[in-house]
Amino acid sequence: MRMTLAAISLAALPVAAHASPVFYGVQSSKTSSVLHGGNRELKTIGFTGSSTLWNGSNFLNWRDGSLTNNAGFHGWNDAIRRDMNTSGNAYAANPDRADNATPFAGEGMGTGTLAEVFGSFNGYKNMSWIIDGEDAGAYTLDLRFAAGQFLSADANADTVELAILERGGNSDLRIFGIFADGSLTGPIVMNRSSTGATGWTLDTLEISGAQAVKGVGISLDASWTNLVGFRFQNISAFNGPDIIAVGTSTLVPTPGSLALMTLGGLIGMRRRR
Repeated sequence: MRMTLAAISLAALPVAAHASPVFYGVQSSKTSSVLHGGNRELKTIGFTGSSTLWNGSNFLNWRDGSLTNNAGFHGWNDAIRRDMNTSGNAYAANPDRADNATPFAGEGMGTGTLAEVFGSFNGYKNMSWIIDGEDAGAYTLDLRFAAGQFLSADANADTVELAILERGGNSDLRIFGIFADGSLTGPIVMNRSSTGATGWTLDTLEISGAQAVKGVGISLDASWTNLVGFRFQNISAFNGPDIIAVGTSTLVPTPGSLALMTLGGLIGMRRRR
């Protein structure tokens, strides 16, 4: 078999294969953002020890999800009751915002939604809206991609496939991958010691002062394939985690939807002939 020079060169490149996830703290010198009033837009984000460099669009891949806390189950667009001041923590996890950020649509009723926190706000993910976990209650957060999209990790330990921004950097988080049939991968744990500073702070309605925003990028091993989303569970007995944003590497069509697209294209070509 004859190989081109380009193919030989690519084949000769070393690949840092790995059998378990690798964690990289966010690197502030590679990370930048801009404030629009009280709303923060991420511009770039990088990670210490990894060559991966993302922008804000990597945090806009979510189209569905749910939150289960001590008040029950909440879908993507469901109104979730909020703790809107520092006088108490009634809800294990709930939408919260920076003191001077744009109010949620349900502000007057004391609610917010997952779609607001993790969806698009004026074309970007608003880093001033978060899911606050300022108490000792357990919660589970599921985030899913659009139908027909999935994520598969490669075998390169340098490549970040999943990133999490968290306020305070003082909490641990259990993470699962979600398959199309609803089953889960085995869990991995994001430990607070693996996070790095983004370079900005966040003060929200539920707390009385600003805290550093920290984050981690995770290079998943190749067993994390054909994922339609992720599940996050708090494992700290106190104070968090407060999830600001979750980003992923580029998504691709699921094998089934890709086959359908190909079939549709062939049918279209046959009709045009």
